[in-house]
Amino acid sequence: MRPGALGVLGGMGPLATADFLQKLVLATSAGRDQEHIPVIVHGDCTTPDRTAAVLGQGPSPLPQLLEGIAFLNQAACGVIAIPCNSAHCWYAEMAAASAVPVLHIVEASAQQVQRNNPATQRVGVLSTEGTHRMGIYKTTLEKMGFEVLSPTQDEFSTLVSPGIADIKGNRLRDAEAKFDHAADALISRGAEQIILGCTEIPLGMQPRALANPTTIVDSTLALVTAVLRHLGR
Repeated sequence: MRPGALGVLGGMGPLATADFLQKLVLATSAGRDQEHIPVIVHGDCTTPDRTAAVLGQGPSPLPQLLEGIAFLNQAACGVIAIPCNSAHCWYAEMAAASAVPVLHIVEASAQQVQRNNPATQRVGVLSTEGTHRMGIYKTTLEKMGFEVLSPTQDEFSTLVSPGIADIKGNRLRDAEAKFDHAADALISRGAEQIILGCTEIPLGMQPRALANPTTIVDSTLALVTAVLRHLGR
């Protein structure tokens, strides 16, 4: 591969990685194959479940995440994107191990909230329970002056987590109703914008996200925007 390609640490899950790649191609201004962004994907779907690790119910994914970073560095990638929010619970370790910049999906999503409407005060976040427990969205958004709203434990147990499981099982229509209910609950509590802070959630909320581009922040698309900005595209 030509040095300087975009490295993608993917496989978490496979469908979310495919969604990122499709959105990257569609968002890139290009008239022919050769004008698109060269990409190298390390898609290790055997990486241990990130939420299970955070909850103390499974092994750490960090060793395999670092193997992926090493692979992409050895491939001479110029920048790395990770289309998995929960993996960013180990962002500091991955960034420290990388010879090239590793873009941060949480920061990219928070910046998209500001671009959508700088007057927004309350932001809802739909994410895995692991991402929620680690507080990576809450910390980033509160530093920027936002009030953060999250699902209740019952909403995680009955709506968000089962919806993510539906996506992993290719049951997108089943997931859509669950995610819609979870989003409605955040709006009822005052959320002005909602970040889809798990790259599998946008797959179950495509109609709603497309219909509400200024109030629904697709973290996958926010990461694509960060890639294009970093590369000057």
